[in-house]
Amino acid sequence: MTEAPRFTQAEIDRAIALEDAHKDGRPLPPERVKQAVDRLYGEWIAAGGEKKFADVLEFATHVAKTESPTAEHRGETRALWSFKSQPEGAPREVGHRFLAQACGESRGYQVLEDSPVGRRLDSYELWDGNVQSALIKRFGLDEGYVQESPADIWDAASESYAKAATGEVEIFAADIGAGSVLGRMEMPRVLGPEGVGKEAVRFPVELPHHAHLPQDMYAFLSDDSVRCQLRLEDYKKETTTPEQFAAKLAAIDVPEYLKQAHTAAVARLSAATSYEELTAPAAEPTESEITRPEPAQAEPAKAEPQQPGPKQPELQEPEPKQPAPTPPGPAQPEPKQPPLGQSFLHGGAVPSRVVVPPRPRPGVAGTHGTINPVIEAAPKSQGVEQ
Repeated sequence: MTEAPRFTQAEIDRAIALEDAHKDGRPLPPERVKQAVDRLYGEWIAAGGEKKFADVLEFATHVAKTESPTAEHRGETRALWSFKSQPEGAPREVGHRFLAQACGESRGYQVLEDSPVGRRLDSYELWDGNVQSALIKRFGLDEGYVQESPADIWDAASESYAKAATGEVEIFAADIGAGSVLGRMEMPRVLGPEGVGKEAVRFPVELPHHAHLPQDMYAFLSDDSVRCQLRLEDYKKETTTPEQFAAKLAAIDVPEYLKQAHTAAVARLSAATSYEELTAPAAEPTESEITRPEPAQAEPAKAEPQQPGPKQPELQEPEPKQPAPTPPGPAQPEPKQPPLGQSFLHGGAVPSRVVVPPRPRPGVAGTHGTINPVIEAAPKSQGVEQ
């Protein structure tokens, strides 16, 4: 599967425009509040009213579970989103919902808010405070019930939407929070026995840098098949230790090509007592730590070229009753005996044998050396999932 393409500037600009339009005029003015409540009431009555559903919010839950989560004019790729970040080229942070919707328009992705169930639930405006106040007043509903219902209703829609995935899934999120809809509801359905599996998951949003994690471990942690199985709470510095993160990491399943990196990461985290220990710069090796060749193992030095006017080898007097030691290497030719007449020279001490030193063997260049560790600078990036 190919890497998810990054956002174009046109997609970023479109996402910002969608977000601005969504925020404009909120909380809703009275006329828009009346429109939303009247729509919900009218559809509830048309579906059977109190004879079939206890109240309008129970009817909205039924809509979330039964309305289609798939837009017929979109493709097979399904987008999931959570929280926000500031992608390259954006002047500010942008909600991932709106990035997903912008890419849904340009790339043909399925997006929950643009599906039939999403559009219908959006029209009820159940998150708006003024709409909630109107529901409490008009239908005599409990305040806590009204305020808690939107989360339950959208959870039901999200579950249905995630279960409908049949192809690739694009995750518009930096980190996946365990308590988010994405983390607790959608990802378990995508990765579960009936889901498309981790091989179908891609992240168009880059994994943000966390300064307490080793920079050289990011290639492994950023892999889509690893990232989709982790939650921010698995490696959050304030609430975890390296050993606890190692236990979480050891429990995930990774593809064959990541087995070695997986084992190494778990071992490294397990051996650390703190995140500071993991990210501390490596110490430079001292002179005593640098391995030097033993004198007995060193290669013979290359013979220095002789200067003009070579010296004659000095004559050595052999020790009495002991033959001269035979030098290593090829046998030297037997030296010539001096003429007998020389033995009669007065004051001469001429040996009977001249010892010639062996010719030095050619030197061989060594291959020993040291490698100094390099400390990598870890750039920081924004975007932490909540």
